[in-house]
Amino acid sequence: MKTMTAAQAKNSFGQFLDAAQREPVLVTKQNRPVGVFLSMQDLEDTIWGEQALRAQAEGYIGPEASQRLLDRLLNAVD
Repeated sequence: MKTMTAAQAKNSFGQFLDAAQREPVLVTKQNRPVGVFLSMQDLEDTIWGEQALRAQAEGYIGPEASQRLLDRLLNAVD
């Protein structure tokens, strides 16, 4: 995970956005972590993955259907 200070993120916002497309960016202020910036794709992947795991745990879909869903999400092409 890349780390940037809040000042770096502010002063180089374009680079900050580019970095977040490659990996999550931890933002610090006065040497304390204050946030993490994710790309929309990372966020969607996380949310959809959690939904699939929750559905499986609650019995809404079986392991095979969960695996197909996760495979489709992980291999999705924009």
